[in-house]
Amino acid sequence: MSSPNSSSQNAASHEVRGTPPLFAPRADVISRSHQRSSALGLSRGIKSEFDPMVRGDLTVARERNQRLYIHAAPVMQLLFEQIVNTDSMIVLTDAHGTILHSVGDDDFLDRASKVALAPGENWAEHAKGTNAIGTALFEEAPTLVHGGEHFMHANSFLTCSAVPIFDPRGQMLGVLDVTGDHRGYHQHTMGLVRMSARMIENHWLSDDFNNQLRLHFHRRMEFIGSLLEGILVVGGDGKILGANRGALDQLGMSGMALRAHSVTSLFGTSTAAIYDHFRAPLSAPMLLDLGGSSHNVGFHVRARFDWPSRPSLPSLPSSPSSEDPQPRLEAPTSVPTVFNGVDGAVNSAAPPEFEASTVAPAGTPAHVSIPASVATAPAVSQTLEQAEIDLIRNTLEALGGNITATSKRLGISRNTIYRKLRWKQDAAAV
Repeated sequence: MSSPNSSSQNAASHEVRGTPPLFAPRADVISRSHQRSSALGLSRGIKSEFDPMVRGDLTVARERNQRLYIHAAPVMQLLFEQIVNTDSMIVLTDAHGTILHSVGDDDFLDRASKVALAPGENWAEHAKGTNAIGTALFEEAPTLVHGGEHFMHANSFLTCSAVPIFDPRGQMLGVLDVTGDHRGYHQHTMGLVRMSARMIENHWLSDDFNNQLRLHFHRRMEFIGSLLEGILVVGGDGKILGANRGALDQLGMSGMALRAHSVTSLFGTSTAAIYDHFRAPLSAPMLLDLGGSSHNVGFHVRARFDWPSRPSLPSLPSSPSSEDPQPRLEAPTSVPTVFNGVDGAVNSAAPPEFEASTVAPAGTPAHVSIPASVATAPAVSQTLEQAEIDLIRNTLEALGGNITATSKRLGISRNTIYRKLRWKQDAAAV
């Protein structure tokens, strides 16, 4: 007689041997996809036809998705280091299913090319039938397609784990996929792809909203700063502008539903209260309840806000026009508020010896030593953009050119550093 747990044990051992069990809801996903493939007039017995974009079209597609590639490429390389020598490859597609970039074991890349799994090929369901990339695009959800579950028999030697990539507003950017020999399937592959997709999404969010208030939260304080943390982007009026996947998972909301909220309706607080809480250096996380209700389990929240999103300096207009995105600092009539960029801490008690011409650029962490060339630069002649670039450049020099250390020290992403320094070079060339 089998034990009550025998079915679950068999399922687990099945996965370890290389064949994932086909239980609902995955079975339903595969069934729906097969029905769609048949309705499209595809045949299971036909070979995958090569129909790559012409070179110029692929170049245009890559240029159109250059930002996605910039965020994804280093993550793909890191992921490849985890699965190297496993007869597999990593694929990045755009939102239409066109392969933009791939990296993998040379032998497997050669085998995959025989079924048109290569840059320039389209793997949406209308082109290749049921497959992880195309089905993930249609379902807008992580999708595993193993062996014979592919609609076309020619692809049955593959096992594919695909995860869609979304921007903070919920728009589909593309798909990240790991494809390998079906005999080498491992149950942890999907977890690696999910984490990698989250890294890309979080990098995109940080780059997209680096000048906005961002709330990093989790029910467990030690998870803040990890891939499991939720991140909310908050506008100056308190409206929720965007969120990462961790936020949607923890709050149990869709992106559209979440963007209908403000921090007041969501957490029962205000942006003013958040700024006030993090006024002191090294402030403890806020403990906020969903909807402000005391009976809910609380979220530990840290705020990060770069200087352009913070309360305006005395002489800076609160809402600069789009025609003047880089307003100049005027000489303040009183001692300005000095902001500590680490976790959004703010120090309003500026030392009396601070004067308009020697105030460190807003957003400077307290432990960063500001070179005299920056500290004494006349505020009147310096734009906010230039102040930030000078801070990044000098911090980078102080840390021996270490991009990662500079990113951690300033609390900004590596991509932001690259982008800002590129801006500096472009401006100098004009």
